[in-house]
Amino acid sequence: MELWMIYKMELIKIMKRKNSLILVIPAILAFIMAFGISTGGLTMTGDAASNNGTFACLEFIGTLWMFFSGLGIWGILLILVAAFQFSGEIASGQIKMTLLRIGKRGRVIFGKFLALMTVVAGAFALFTLSALGSYYLFIANSSLGNGNFASATVTVSGLAASVGFIYLHLALFMALTFLVGLYMSPFIAFITALIGLFAVNYLINSNAFTFVKYSALSVSNNLIAGDAEYLLPALLSSFLIIGCLLAIASLLFKRVDIK
Repeated sequence: MELWMIYKMELIKIMKRKNSLILVIPAILAFIMAFGISTGGLTMTGDAASNNGTFACLEFIGTLWMFFSGLGIWGILLILVAAFQFSGEIASGQIKMTLLRIGKRGRVIFGKFLALMTVVAGAFALFTLSALGSYYLFIANSSLGNGNFASATVTVSGLAASVGFIYLHLALFMALTFLVGLYMSPFIAFITALIGLFAVNYLINSNAFTFVKYSALSVSNNLIAGDAEYLLPALLSSFLIIGCLLAIASLLFKRVDIK
């Protein structure tokens, strides 16, 4: 019951924070990019295009997801929000009021994390809907669009699974932000987690080690390419690492002096 109360309270707090509005930026950018592509201001090419060189709706959405994920835009925004949500409250002492109401600090961390992940899921859905709507508004009737929703190269289930593994990959670094945010300012926690994100992304994309093929990001990239391998190992390893990071953060949080 306490966890549910914390979850609801943190969900409301995140929604009311002005800095949480940055999660809407990708959806706005997707709309602007689609308009730019339709007018010739932006050029769009990629392996996701159909044989005739045009994009179906699912291909367009998948291409935007690859673009935003590859540039690390989602990672930057989500880690920043996570840093302000947890480390920011510790630094300002705002979290003290929550701790006075809720005795167990571990539940506070898990409640905050679950609330954050709910908002992130909403931001992902908004981005996908923005890409879908902008396709039919700007791309479908242009020289780059064929007006079809379905695609021979991208399926709804494959795209959904790919986005889901991106979600898990970024959740890992939001959990890491919670951990390092126990002892660091929001800005330092943000920079530390961000460096870790780009370092891990580089190792995964370069296939530097054999075990990276079991990572959520690697599986996501393969799913977009039509290769569904190592789904279960990646799923289990992601949940295990996220759980360990949150458990360690919960244990250490008990020893942190809140001013």
